[in-house]
Amino acid sequence: MECAQLVIKNANYYTAGTFLQGDIIVVDGKIVAITTSGGYSGNFIADRVIDASGYAVLPGLIDSHVHFREPGQTEREDFFSGSCAAAAGGFSAYRVMPNVIPPPFDTEHFNDCVILAEQKSIVDFMILAAAGFDNKQNFSGLLTAGAVGFKTFLQPPPTGKEQEFIGLTVADDGELYLMLQAGAATNGRFYFHAENHQLIKALEKHLHAIGQEDNSFHYQSHAAVAEIESVATVLNFAKATGCKVGFVHITLPESCELIKQARGQGVDVVTETCFHYLLFDNSYIDRFGPYAKCNPPLRERVDSDDLWHYLFDGTIDMIGSDHAPFTASEKAIGPEQGIWQAPSGVPAIEVMLPLMLDQVAKGRLTLADIARLFSENTAKAHGLYPRKGCIDLGSDGDFTIVDTASRQKISREKMYTKARDINIMFEGMETIGLPVYTIVRGRVVMDHGQVDKNARGWGNCLCPEIIC
Repeated sequence: MECAQLVIKNANYYTAGTFLQGDIIVVDGKIVAITTSGGYSGNFIADRVIDASGYAVLPGLIDSHVHFREPGQTEREDFFSGSCAAAAGGFSAYRVMPNVIPPPFDTEHFNDCVILAEQKSIVDFMILAAAGFDNKQNFSGLLTAGAVGFKTFLQPPPTGKEQEFIGLTVADDGELYLMLQAGAATNGRFYFHAENHQLIKALEKHLHAIGQEDNSFHYQSHAAVAEIESVATVLNFAKATGCKVGFVHITLPESCELIKQARGQGVDVVTETCFHYLLFDNSYIDRFGPYAKCNPPLRERVDSDDLWHYLFDGTIDMIGSDHAPFTASEKAIGPEQGIWQAPSGVPAIEVMLPLMLDQVAKGRLTLADIARLFSENTAKAHGLYPRKGCIDLGSDGDFTIVDTASRQKISREKMYTKARDINIMFEGMETIGLPVYTIVRGRVVMDHGQVDKNARGWGNCLCPEIIC
């Protein structure tokens, strides 16, 4: 008799683009056997057995875009609360953004972030390092330390947030080009928040001058052309320098078309969008004000509808939540002083999967699409496949088990994020489908909505296998 850490029996599981039936056996965090249903009995004594009858078993999902605010602003979120929210939302891993205080702009600060996350996170994680014109000399060392890539903002450090943006910015096109030129020599991938800062500032000034200061101020100032122009510039410079690039939270079909064309010209580019750009439009900003404010903003309904096309033709590689927590008092500034005064971002990691599973129930996408866009492609984009992103022999025992038929109402009271009080936009929405188990390397960290807080520190730092 062999001992198993976990057996998932009667699994309808996703692998290689299809669903198969079988029992999955995990030993020491790895998948060691996949048998026909019932075939494991008599061969293994399991510490935990899950009967997955009636559920779908997906490779552990990865949120490609979260802000957990540690170090520096843990009153908003930290690695423990954020990772509990990830597990509750069905995510066995996440990619954390670098605009913390201080950012991981060199190996010392990167390693500090890793240590903090390893002490607190209950699910696995990967870290994007900060990349700016002023820290080009640190790029190679950061990749060796385990960064899965870099993130850059196309603007000077915001006034009052200088410590949060150390090594994260390029001030102009000249700095951008030289940074990409340096980046090309490292073989790292450089992701961009694609908005033209100068254009946004000019539009803000104009809107204030004409008195257009209702909630529409946000999406009128962050106009579509600000994203489209930035995407075009980054792609042109990437083609000229040979640097590998990526875009986070792309919102527009025009941006996707530029990316698609650039790929055809040999540019190595990865694309992420967020679920809210697919499901919501800027009427939610009109309605909810700062509680629906994010950067880039929600777009016109026609844009969100057209964006779906690029999910299915392969232009969009992955979907993230852009989980961006703030305190209730920070968001309350918006209604009191104007939406432009409130911080941008919505804490969404716990609502993303139920809302997207609801789209499966409506026939708009499939469970295979969920596995591809939330796991398989994300793992491949970061050099983690097939360790992550698939259910196969030798892969990590990461699973997101979902109930596609259960109905629920989204409720802030059930959330694990510290920012639950500002999650007003989604409150009361009815969905069909929810995660029922989140499993990380064979350990069940969420069981029917209950997170195992004793798993604190179970999460491992993930870095590309070619470096690790």
